[in-house]
Amino acid sequence: MTEFEKFRGIVILRGISEAEARVLFDYCKRAVFEKGDLIMEEGEERNSMFFFIEGEAVVSNVITMKVSNERGYSEVEKSLVRLRAEQVGLLGEMSVFEELPRSATVKAFETCVLYEIDKNDFNVFLKAHSDIGVRILANIAGILCARIRGGNRDILKLTTALSIALSR
Repeated sequence: MTEFEKFRGIVILRGISEAEARVLFDYCKRAVFEKGDLIMEEGEERNSMFFFIEGEAVVSNVITMKVSNERGYSEVEKSLVRLRAEQVGLLGEMSVFEELPRSATVKAFETCVLYEIDKNDFNVFLKAHSDIGVRILANIAGILCARIRGGNRDILKLTTALSIALSR
């Protein structure tokens, strides 16, 4: 399977013809990350998203907590999830919609092939190809909604488990 065929198979291109997918593909830059390479870092000011077509990556966040020691605070990097390209298809999409730093760190767990598009190129693409862009944006919105629903379920499970633990 070619890289374009893998790109063509990502979920945000659902309802997009092969020719239309090729238009978006041509706006992107190929990026390969070897195991352990940093794909994006929490807090960095980079506005691009990645179409994740091959490999596996680990997403983590830094958690700062007050502890009783001479420093007063401690930072711990917590791994959230390991993602395979076949499951996700998209990383860093929030950065093309808002002017905020990256919300998580993503490292290659194995060799990863991604196609990157920065915010400016994505906006040029959307203006030049609004008919395709509307379908892609609707698909991205669907992905973000599913992630929020999943996060809500996770929060409910955690708060329920904490409530049970504290009631003992």
